[in-house]
Amino acid sequence: MNKTLAAAAAAVVMAPAGDAATGLTSITRTGTVHLDSPPEHVFPLFTAPGERLWVPGWDPQILTSGHGLERGSVWLTGNGDDRTIWLVVDYDPESLHARYTRITPESRAGWVEVFARPDGEGGAEVEVTYQLTALNEHGVEVLAEFDEENYAQMMAEWERLIREADIEYPVTFAD
Repeated sequence: MNKTLAAAAAAVVMAPAGDAATGLTSITRTGTVHLDSPPEHVFPLFTAPGERLWVPGWDPQILTSGHGLERGSVWLTGNGDDRTIWLVVDYDPESLHARYTRITPESRAGWVEVFARPDGEGGAEVEVTYQLTALNEHGVEVLAEFDEENYAQMMAEWERLIREADIEYPVTFAD
């Protein structure tokens, strides 16, 4: 990575929420999806290939070898101003934890973190956290729509989509 790009990335990461000098805004949203299958069965659903099973239109372009699960894997989603670059920072099926970096160059950058755990009744609670920083005015507008109410609705929609999908457990990805 060249020094200019590295400096820009560091500035984005370190910019405080609502910094008046830069106009940048950062948000963090956390929600939970409740599912009836054990956490080790549903955890793979929160990956590039796993979301293909339940997200309408989700078709990540995996740029690295493998399934896009491996640490360092890179994939692309969306198009135009919503084209997003994803990087797997951590994917650990043993601890049921994943962390992704996502950059939508035309508006926002940040990370997504997923933790799956037993719900005590044979199912799973999957906690999903998004931390995003606006990169420009368009990003500020996008993040303004990503409020607590809309995020809760998104989590409820994810839960509904997963429950209604015809998914065979445990989820595996063929070579």
